[in-house]
Amino acid sequence: MAEPVSGPYRRYFISASARLVPPYEQARRAGEREGLYVGSVSLSERGLDDPHRMETLVEIGDEHRFATEDEALMFVEQAGRAYVDRLLGGN
Repeated sequence: MAEPVSGPYRRYFISASARLVPPYEQARRAGEREGLYVGSVSLSERGLDDPHRMETLVEIGDEHRFATEDEALMFVEQAGRAYVDRLLGGN
């Protein structure tokens, strides 16, 4: 599982992660072998070594699932930036 960290973006460090979720039995029967990637994001205001991370659920849309780890990481990175923008009032 990759977990790149970017930032600071508007004072926040963004840690994006993606993990492979195996397919359900129904998906296996439909031919899906490897599964899908799901992503998550964490924010930290004080830096990478600060144990006080902001943990929150961020709405990322209608059941976003990704075929590759890179797609998941890119999407959750953008979701993290959008959350920071909303948190700080847009611009």
